Amino acid sequence: MKKYENYDKVEAYTGEVERLEPGGYICKILKVQAEERDYGTLLRIAFDIAEGDYKDFYRKKFESKKQSDPEAKWPGMYYQTVREDSLQYFKGFMTSIEESNPGYKWNWDEKTLVGKLFGGVFGEEEYEASDGSIKTSVKCRFIRSIDAIKKGNFKIPEVKTLQLKPFANQNIESLLNSSDDDLPF
Repeated sequence: MKKYENYDKVEAYTGEVERLEPGGYICKILKVQAEERDYGTLLRIAFDIAEGDYKDFYRKKFESKKQSDPEAKWPGMYYQTVREDSLQYFKGFMTSIEESNPGYKWNWDEKTLVGKLFGGVFGEEEYEASDGSIKTSVKCRFIRSIDAIKKGNFKIPEVKTLQLKPFANQNIESLLNSSDDDLPF
């Protein structure tokens, strides 16, 4: 068998994957991008865990993925929608950032968020895997102050379940009431 060129450079994959546990973590913002949409503004926030047992969790995950996929995307993302009819959520987000970074005051320049710390509340979310099975991943679901995380003043959210779509163009009632005689084979 020929020796593959990158064999000595790649990390061994043994099937063991470090999984982030639901809970509260101190996080650091690495990059922010604001996109104007027809409904308002979407803030894309890249972050990583800044302290504790899971420090640099997303960096490690990204570097591992990058070895096999040069187009790998940063896995630690939080999305904040900003709309006129729901500014209270954005203000809650910004208040948590301000409280977590003494002396920082939001000035409507998203680039000033880079390097700021926040408390992230992480919970499980279901997703459909490429094989059609339902799996879960742990994602940052809410932003809180660092103080709230350190004091345990948060609740781990319940699992966000996947909303399965009914069969397209089919009446569920007729499917439930059909018999084997109706099958075309």
